[in-house]
Amino acid sequence: MYDGLTMKNGRLINERPNGITGIQEALNIKKTLKRAEKIQMYSEAVSLGVQKAENVEDMNEMFLK
Repeated sequence: MYDGLTMKNGRLINERPNGITGIQEALNIKKTLKRAEKIQMYSEAVSLGVQKAENVEDMNEMFLK
């Protein structure tokens, strides 16, 4: 009934293995990687947008002089 539980200084210490299966852990890793890829893609898009906006401003300054 108390497998994996020990008493230490009057407190119950849980030394049981986590309840996540290998399949669930793999799914969590896959989900994390997919989210990281989306964040990377979004940051690259924002960076390109900023660069294009700066180029347009530079071109406008050249032609309006």
